[in-house]
Amino acid sequence: MSVEPSSAKGFPFSFFRKGRMPGIKKNNQKNTRKRRVIIYGIIAVLVLASVLASSLKPLAGTVLTVEPKEFVRGFTEEGQVLAAREWPLYTSVDGKIMAVHVRNGDSVSKGRTLLELDTTDLVYQLTALKAQLRSVEGQHLQTTGDPIKALVQQQTLLIEQAERDALALEQSHSRMKALFDAGAIPLTQYEEARLQAEKARNVLEQQKAALALLYEQQSLPGTEQIYAGQKDALQAQISQLEDRIGKAKVTAPEDGLIKDSHLKEGEFAAAGQLLLNVFAPKGYKAEGYILAKEAPSIKAGDPVEIILDTNSGNQILSGDIESVEPSAVERISPLGLKENRVKVTVSLHSESTVIIGSTVDIKFITHRAEAQLMIPKTALFPYENGEAVWAVDEGKARIRPVVKGMENDKEVIILEGLTSGDQILLDTDLAGLKEGKKIKAL
Repeated sequence: MSVEPSSAKGFPFSFFRKGRMPGIKKNNQKNTRKRRVIIYGIIAVLVLASVLASSLKPLAGTVLTVEPKEFVRGFTEEGQVLAAREWPLYTSVDGKIMAVHVRNGDSVSKGRTLLELDTTDLVYQLTALKAQLRSVEGQHLQTTGDPIKALVQQQTLLIEQAERDALALEQSHSRMKALFDAGAIPLTQYEEARLQAEKARNVLEQQKAALALLYEQQSLPGTEQIYAGQKDALQAQISQLEDRIGKAKVTAPEDGLIKDSHLKEGEFAAAGQLLLNVFAPKGYKAEGYILAKEAPSIKAGDPVEIILDTNSGNQILSGDIESVEPSAVERISPLGLKENRVKVTVSLHSESTVIIGSTVDIKFITHRAEAQLMIPKTALFPYENGEAVWAVDEGKARIRPVVKGMENDKEVIILEGLTSGDQILLDTDLAGLKEGKKIKAL
């Protein structure tokens, strides 16, 4: 006997499967969409709130209160520290260094012997001249024989000696001229060599004139004058040699310290060569070269600022211009360019010790003005057909057009647009900066 399954038995199950399941699925999808809408709405609200809060939050920046102050404009050039007073000592004669009595840094007193040159050759020449002088005096005593012939022979010897001396001094003069033209020796040193050469030529001409006079002599009258002329000529040459021998011993012209002493015993020193320097232990100056176009804007007596680089930072010293050369010289810049520059000497005021030869920066002042409204040049920005600043007015940023005047390396004078006590924003590139934005001063 077979049993038929009842259709009612599966009714509840078939109902949920075929009737209720599609409805539930649609409800779930609606709920998901609602949740998404709510989440997106919350996010949008948060974003709007954040944007609103950000727009209301003030920007933090550096604010400057504009006040009148001194305006200074100028330029800076490199210079070198020197002793305020120094005396370079040069050789007056050629010779080998026989003795060096000092070293760099030694303290010396006026008149102390510093260095000696070998004068052996000069002493030999001096001895020969003195012997000739005695010979002339002996001949003068003679009253027999042929005086004219003896005098001619003697005079010929004097001319030969005078020619040797003139040639030697002329060569020395040529070397000194070359050194002077190169700027290696002072004018006084060159003039001394020139005068010595000229004196030697004069002595030679005197000897020749004396010989010519002898040939013109027809009788013994005038012999006294001839001998007197010979003696005078010899004595002049003797004095010249004695002067050169005396200058071979170099002495200190003033109290001071020694520098630039590099020659050693046994080395040869040519006429006009620098031997050493004596400088005063107190007082300093600085020398520098400025562009020729800047020279008309400064003058002697103007104040300057000297910046000395030290291990502890820059040391600022005061000074004033001592002299400005009237003409320019050609110099090569660090970039290898030819420039016309003018030498400027500056008196340096310092109670502390400064190393001679140190490199310094010299700041020259070309313009000074009191009670000027100035702001940093970086606070300006282009605006319409001119320039403007961000002014801070009641805590908010405002664009303020300005008219600028004279400027220096860092600051500019404001002629119009700002008054004393106004505040400006120095940070002009802040993100979000715009008209009306609140500003919080740092």
